Amino acid sequence: MRFLGLAASLALCSTSFCAETVTRPRVTPVQAELVSDVHAHLLKAGQAVYARVLADWHGTDCFLRSGATIEARVVSVVPHTRTAKGSELSLAFTRAQCGELKMSEFGLMLSALASPPQNYDLGVLTAPTPMGTSSQGASASGQAALQNVKSMQFASSFNQKLNMGSLAPPLPQMQMGEVVGIKHVKLSVGTGPESSSVLTSEDRDLSLETHTVLLLVPAQGTFPRGPADPGSTQPATDASRATAAVRVENAPPPADDVNLCEPPNCSVALPLDNSTDTGDAAATISISQLGYVSRPQRVMSSFDNDEVLAYLAPRQLLVAFNPHILVSRHVFGNSGSTVRVIRAALVDTQTRMVKTSVEWELPDNGRYLWPLGDDRILVHVGSELRVYGEGLKIQKRVALGGSLAFVRVTPDGSFIAVGVIRERHSPELHAEMTQSLEGAPEEDVDILVLNRNFESIAASTARSSLMAPTLLNEGQAKLLAQPNMRYRIAFQSWDNRSSTVARFNSSCTPEISSIAPNLIFLLSCDKQTEEPEYRVLRTNGKLALKGVPSQSECGYAAAGSANREAFVVKTVRASRPVPMGASFSEGDLSGEELRVYRAADGKRLLRVLAGAPSSSRDGFALAPDGSQLAVLTRDGIAVYRVAVK
Repeated sequence: MRFLGLAASLALCSTSFCAETVTRPRVTPVQAELVSDVHAHLLKAGQAVYARVLADWHGTDCFLRSGATIEARVVSVVPHTRTAKGSELSLAFTRAQCGELKMSEFGLMLSALASPPQNYDLGVLTAPTPMGTSSQGASASGQAALQNVKSMQFASSFNQKLNMGSLAPPLPQMQMGEVVGIKHVKLSVGTGPESSSVLTSEDRDLSLETHTVLLLVPAQGTFPRGPADPGSTQPATDASRATAAVRVENAPPPADDVNLCEPPNCSVALPLDNSTDTGDAAATISISQLGYVSRPQRVMSSFDNDEVLAYLAPRQLLVAFNPHILVSRHVFGNSGSTVRVIRAALVDTQTRMVKTSVEWELPDNGRYLWPLGDDRILVHVGSELRVYGEGLKIQKRVALGGSLAFVRVTPDGSFIAVGVIRERHSPELHAEMTQSLEGAPEEDVDILVLNRNFESIAASTARSSLMAPTLLNEGQAKLLAQPNMRYRIAFQSWDNRSSTVARFNSSCTPEISSIAPNLIFLLSCDKQTEEPEYRVLRTNGKLALKGVPSQSECGYAAAGSANREAFVVKTVRASRPVPMGASFSEGDLSGEELRVYRAADGKRLLRVLAGAPSSSRDGFALAPDGSQLAVLTRDGIAVYRVAVK
């Protein structure tokens, strides 16, 4: 949740600055926000407090880019106690990231502050670079593709300023020493030891929330400057950074993966599974022969991304899973090194014959496979994304210049947004902030938008702590938070029309995603019972499906068929109550229910009750034509027929 604009100017009227403000125009303050809560009783003299710059700021000897870190040192602190009713905190801002990954000495003075805005945007908030810049270097076919009307509409919409600056109420003009919206706190500018600014609270412990807005003025001799000379070095644009971070390889695709499925394994069909607790399946297939082993005692706090089912053709089912084998670590440049190995096997659901089997090394534990339609899938392998087609043949490569933040695909596969993390900090600063914040600091995310042919059409930058974009066939859905646990889903079409899809309450932070044909899958929590619940919404706001909260339910997922005629919702049940965020093991999962619905009218086509569910989010899949539903359990794969008509 971020605030990207503050309409305020600061009049410099302190004793040390009055002489200069007679001849100088008003100084443009540095706009920043706290990156963590500040409580006087938890601080000690000498401790660091960090803030994040909200808007680019140019000084005579320092350029602070939006997202740069500035550091304050606690000069003195007096916490609230029984004997000392008042509380006091002196902060001296002495270091900043002046256009570099590392910190350098740079003096700033805290001059005003304001409470966090009440409205936040939980979607992508930054303003992308114009499309013309991001298309430089594209092939002739790529340039021609950019003339496509739908692509142009998409890029036009994507290049709007999707930030809360236009949605949050503007703050009034602020003066030196002013505190807006924070009760019981006063600010004295530059009166503390070492010219620090002093914050006081008379009858309670001094506290400031994360995202508290700070206005800081530079020390003498460092004032904002005008635009740089044409010949000077300018910061890289969002488009150039994103294009460098995500690069589509135009060279011929590499040789196919090493086929691990050698005879005799591939010359015989996988055995039938003798389990009887899988419902009325048309066929059940054991995959233990491939190396799949469930781990019912493994403890986790959320459903994982180890196991995936995906169809590459109506009867070609890809089974991907973590065999939990010891692996050698390989370094993938800026993308990291090997964290796990995924084994993937392509199985014919009629003959149960394994067509091919490969292994992929992954540098993270995130999601690694996305269906693209047209009998294609996108897979994260090492430092690249690969497009696989029928028969598990590599069709395209997309090189990644850093760690993958996310991939988002429209339900019809027309557009793909790829986010790559760009480190804001030097290794030393990263370690310092991780220790101080008790968690990894926020990073930048470079986003490149690709069309169906993997030609770049738009670029932007976001922040790693924000939700990834939710892309639909006709536009983008955004989740907006409002006071008192109220939320709103806004929809912006590619031709810049805006509408509200839904307003609702939720006691937890909701999650939204898109599924075929063009639906929004919403996970939230009932405000009264705090039990999780789900909804399937159409972009016009009409409700396609709503789930009733239940204490035994602990996980939900949804997916659609490639022909966009059906969708499926999975509900996982536990043998004991598992509140959101609580730890559980795979053995605690007692069963799952999967319901297949016709997209046109919401008619239920199939209901499946399966035992021993896996702990994966994506352990199920609809065939491209919607005629089959495959479900992975701890015992194997069950394949069900779906009466589409």
